[in-house]
Amino acid sequence: MISLIGHVLVHRILSSMAREFAFSQQLVRTLSILNLVVICFFTANMPTAPSLWLFIGILLITLKFFPRILRFFLMKRMRSALIPLLDAVILGLQTGKSFRSSLYAAIENQSGWMRHQLMELYQSLAMSENVIAMKSALLQDFRDEILEIDRSQSRCIDQVKALRRELKMHEDFRRRSGQVSQQLKMQAIIVTALYVALLFFVIMQFGFKEHQKLILMSSLIFLGGLIWIFSMGRRLKWKV
Repeated sequence: MISLIGHVLVHRILSSMAREFAFSQQLVRTLSILNLVVICFFTANMPTAPSLWLFIGILLITLKFFPRILRFFLMKRMRSALIPLLDAVILGLQTGKSFRSSLYAAIENQSGWMRHQLMELYQSLAMSENVIAMKSALLQDFRDEILEIDRSQSRCIDQVKALRRELKMHEDFRRRSGQVSQQLKMQAIIVTALYVALLFFVIMQFGFKEHQKLILMSSLIFLGGLIWIFSMGRRLKWKV
């Protein structure tokens, strides 16, 4: 009975995720079978009902937060995909197609969740439903720019190229900022490893109790230094 309830609850969450992220039918079937196998396996191996409830609870909580994590990574992919999308739109305009036809053809070449999100954007554009809010600030801003280009009906190709240059500039800026942040993280990891190694050496050679205050004070100073480094890094990377 417990396993049946768990299977139904997990299946509902997976179905909701499939609708939101436009999973393929094959992936949905695979996840459903995997859900059934996992539930049956743990039902057979869990010694008590509370243990099974605990496992199902952990599984449900994990699946509840998983869409947020997946959405975060998908939005990073979406940000990078907008520039090639505009390249396809520009190519369509250069061949004599209208702006909407070029945009629709470019979106049709996408797949999965990205195509689903961009198709919603196109439908709101085609039906002039300007009051509908997109599900992310990135797509909302992009839709606003696309609406302006669609309304102007003049020099569309120049406006699309200008939008592409703006997105490319932002993408390059984020990449350089990310490189600065990554360098700071690597330096912090190396320094932390050296400090921990030195700390263990001091404790093994001279003892902890005899130098407890000194060790704790050095740890606090080191922790404060790490916080200061990351704080300065956040300010620095936006100036790159």
